[in-house]
Amino acid sequence: MRVTLHCAIVGFVLLGTIASAQPTSSPSDRWDNRYDREMYIYGKEPIQFLRDRVAGLGGGKALCLAAGEGRNAVYLAQQGFDVTAVDISGVGLRKAAQLAAEQGVTLTTLVADLTTFDLGESRWDLITAIYYYQPDLFPKIQKALRPGGRFLLETFSIDNPEIAPFGPKNPDYLARPNELPSLLPNLRLRFYEDAVIDLHDGMHEGKGAIIRLIAQKPPE
Repeated sequence: MRVTLHCAIVGFVLLGTIASAQPTSSPSDRWDNRYDREMYIYGKEPIQFLRDRVAGLGGGKALCLAAGEGRNAVYLAQQGFDVTAVDISGVGLRKAAQLAAEQGVTLTTLVADLTTFDLGESRWDLITAIYYYQPDLFPKIQKALRPGGRFLLETFSIDNPEIAPFGPKNPDYLARPNELPSLLPNLRLRFYEDAVIDLHDGMHEGKGAIIRLIAQKPPE
């Protein structure tokens, strides 16, 4: 297993001793380390919500945010979308490209930090955020969708830590009931669900508390 650490070393002499800072790892290092194994940690199959709803998502250019190992991006490519998969982990995206090759489709992959990534303007027919919750991205998502384009999200809710052993514990990364429509004021809500469901997604195995939505940018 490959682990890359960014080490910050502070060199100074104090009573004949050289002091150095403790090594720290960046988010990209941590996700690279998580994905750096033969298995696909969330499996190779897309989430059920995407399979259930893909027929109503149209077609065109799709942007998969926090695409990880690519299972959902590859599925969209199989359905005819022109897919760009973005993630902070180069290791994850290499596995995504490998999975795409196995399935006979192609992806564009971009290693990027989504806190600074430029989504563009009126560029995408579909944007997905699956188990990645970053509300300050929502204004960028609304701007980046083409008229008529859709945003699909599935993420853990604030109730999940009480139900499941998996998923984030930090409440900043968990969606709260009824907050999402207010965070997407320029989109029309087409589907919304706040529920406890059975998950069968690799490391996500068992009951989980999730929020799902599909929202659409109005046509011009």
